[in-house]
Amino acid sequence: MSDPIKPRHLPNDEILADRLGLSTKEFKRYRLQNLVSVSTADAVGSDGFVVTCQLGNRIWEGVILDGTVISEEVRFLRGKRAGNPPPMVRRGS
Repeated sequence: MSDPIKPRHLPNDEILADRLGLSTKEFKRYRLQNLVSVSTADAVGSDGFVVTCQLGNRIWEGVILDGTVISEEVRFLRGKRAGNPPPMVRRGS
């Protein structure tokens, strides 16, 4: 017999938009364009779950317990440098 499925109540769009610094209208538009990703995972050592919401280099993670955000963090990913830049090419005048 399998374990019962726990319903997960994600924060509404207004909350997620605010956490990413967007208006709700912008958030919904980006989500329709598949530019925003939202995922969930079980929280370690808790009955809650972790929601991860990403738009570009902005990532918001929150731990949700009984429908309430009990812990959250916003991160900004930094780009990687690709070693030495290619040499500049001069074009004849």
